[in-house]
Amino acid sequence: MKIKHFAAAFGCAAVVLLSGNVAADDMVNNFVTSSGGSFIKNSAGNCWRTRYQDSAEKPVECGYPAPEPEVVMTQEVEVVAAPTAATLTTMAMEKIELAAVMLFGFDSADLTDDAKAVIDERVARLRGEVSLTSAMRIEGHTDSTGAEAYNLALSERRAQAVANYIIDETRLTAADIEIMPMGESSPVASNDTAEGRAENRRVTLFAQGEVGQ
Repeated sequence: MKIKHFAAAFGCAAVVLLSGNVAADDMVNNFVTSSGGSFIKNSAGNCWRTRYQDSAEKPVECGYPAPEPEVVMTQEVEVVAAPTAATLTTMAMEKIELAAVMLFGFDSADLTDDAKAVIDERVARLRGEVSLTSAMRIEGHTDSTGAEAYNLALSERRAQAVANYIIDETRLTAADIEIMPMGESSPVASNDTAEGRAENRRVTLFAQGEVGQ
């Protein structure tokens, strides 16, 4: 072969001359460069290569085509300003029914320890999560047993007892609460049966406000 004869004339097989437009794999024989870093070419303008080192370099100076410019894909992104967490609110209406049998003894307006636990459970959201937009309304109700005036006063004392406990245990004040003694005027069941009368003896809380997200 001509290459072998040419290499033998130099006394070694270290250098190979290849045309710059010869097809090659990704890894090819490295090009021979001068001490200044330029490619060494023969009189025909072809670059010299060495068999002792491989390279993936395919320089334009040695006849390889220039690489195609890299295409950078861009995507337009629409930025929408979102409200912060502090501005997100949800309106809430709370109606809490508390049976008098769970709160008070017979003919009494004194809250029991069990009653306080029940209130704590039912009004837990009022401890900081809900910001009232209007006064909380606490209604006291009784059955029709006894005198109407007495029942009205009892319902007021019971509603006030619940209000006082809520004021003591939450951030609400007396100005945030409206007491509504209803007496026997708004039954939810028949007063002709013991079961109905038990349903009518109750305290009802209404709270409207904003719930922070």
